[in-house]
Amino acid sequence: MKEITKEEFEKYVQQEFPNTPSRYEDDYCFIQAGSSLGENLHYELNAGKIHLDIEGQHWRPIRNYLWDHVVDSRVSDSHWGRYGCRWTLDKNIESKEDVEQGFLQMKRIMEPHILKFERLNSQKNNAQESLLDSISASFYTIQDLLDTNLSIPEYQRPYRWNLKNVEQLLNDIFKNQSDGHNVYLIGTVIVHKKEDTFYLVDGQQRITTLVLLLKALYYQGNLPSLKYNHSDSFIHIQENFSFIEKWLSYNIKERDAFKDYILKSCQVVRIVVNKLNEAFQMFESQNGRGKELEAYNLLKAYHIRAMSNDSRASKIEYDKQWESAAMYSRNGYRNDLLRQLFNEQLFRTRKWTRAEDAYEFSKKEIEEFKGVTITKDSQLDFAYQNVLIQQEIARQYMLTMNPSLFKIKNRFIHGDPNNINPFVSMTQLILNGSSFFEFVESYVEIYKRLFVYLSSSQLYDFKQFYLEHCRYSGYNRRKGDGYIREVYKSAIMFLFDRFGELGVRNYYRDIYICLYKFRLTHKQVRYETMAKKGNVAWIFQLISNSKSLSDLVELTKVSRSICSNIEHEMKYSIDEVFSVFK
Repeated sequence: MKEITKEEFEKYVQQEFPNTPSRYEDDYCFIQAGSSLGENLHYELNAGKIHLDIEGQHWRPIRNYLWDHVVDSRVSDSHWGRYGCRWTLDKNIESKEDVEQGFLQMKRIMEPHILKFERLNSQKNNAQESLLDSISASFYTIQDLLDTNLSIPEYQRPYRWNLKNVEQLLNDIFKNQSDGHNVYLIGTVIVHKKEDTFYLVDGQQRITTLVLLLKALYYQGNLPSLKYNHSDSFIHIQENFSFIEKWLSYNIKERDAFKDYILKSCQVVRIVVNKLNEAFQMFESQNGRGKELEAYNLLKAYHIRAMSNDSRASKIEYDKQWESAAMYSRNGYRNDLLRQLFNEQLFRTRKWTRAEDAYEFSKKEIEEFKGVTITKDSQLDFAYQNVLIQQEIARQYMLTMNPSLFKIKNRFIHGDPNNINPFVSMTQLILNGSSFFEFVESYVEIYKRLFVYLSSSQLYDFKQFYLEHCRYSGYNRRKGDGYIREVYKSAIMFLFDRFGELGVRNYYRDIYICLYKFRLTHKQVRYETMAKKGNVAWIFQLISNSKSLSDLVELTKVSRSICSNIEHEMKYSIDEVFSVFK
């Protein structure tokens, strides 16, 4: 290394960074930063620049923290293995003195943030450990759970499970029994123990439904004497009990065997907390800080349950990956990318390609993202699902092979990052478990690269067009524009999903005109205007059915027709067309 010799570097580290791990190689050298990540967080001299690099498996929390808190024109973040994992000092390093000053300057800028992050992280971990010390958790069969003295506290919400919720639970139990599973884990129940009574903090809906089910099966054993304080509860109890009786008559021939399976094979994790405030803390950590769960978060629990053959570490990693996208921070702004993707781009695209109206994603629609579980113990229901096994075999095979042996088509011209699965499709059949999380992570990354990293060089022309015509000054004040913009983003993302960068480059202007024409043809653009299949579904169906870019020429024909009408009827030149929509 021309800037500094190994001996000079080691002497410098000993003087300025005593007792700090460091390394010197022929083309780079580094000094560890902080302590929580070890050498995976370090200051590095490489290619004439001083960097702070974030590496290893636990990179997200520190990256997100630095994004939110480092505001200094002397450093900037960039891509390093993953986006935002390198911070670079704005100074060229050409001599030994530059090296010494550069490392110290980078330390002065970044160390206060690193130390504060580690202190806050330590406090958070200590608080979690303190909470865990005061709780106990164990598996309980439904029979053992119902034998305990359960009670519904006055502060609980009413029993409000609808028929679809009940049917889902019944079908899940029946399917697991039919598949021969000796144990079926229904979920978690959180109780607050006071003297000899266990008050239901979380799990009332499931427990009540199970009690109704066992009553319909004429169970003669112990059932908790649950008391309800809301008229809504009585209405739903009557409706659901009647539905359960009908469901049993249609589906269950061996009622005693089904009853025994519920009592002895179905289990819950019972978490006992001795202090009420800690019970609510546990409840909030499970249920989105006390707020009603977003529809997409119900999918996380469902697909983690489907990972029966995966390790606990894998489940934790996918959970962290999911939560990171849900609490994504960038340049001081926090966005829930999962809510954005599921409510708009993923759910509505799938609906429009089927020529259906596409309104907001809700809990009633979560079946859209539940699919097939492929394990040695799972049975496929229909022949069309065989393609999922083929896809999974190919994916697992390629993970063990050298990628250069295969001619996989990338979506980005210069190659896709590792967290974009080349096999996913926005309209694909869903494969439950880890494959679903890879599906979601792929589209989180694609969404970022299309609509968040707007200053990057990828698809530069499209991004400049998007900034000028969709993100113009005051764009947030026009609701109608917002409804159109989300459909436009969905169409662009679906086009990219099918045909990559080349597809977007060829047709982003045409799609814009085809959608933003509603600004001219409607006095007021409402959410319903853009949700209706008759207005926009043709674009998504055209993209879905096209096998090559030439098949998309209809987009150009329609956009030219619109431009011609604008020019003729409104006296605008073709060059002024785009300004009409702003």
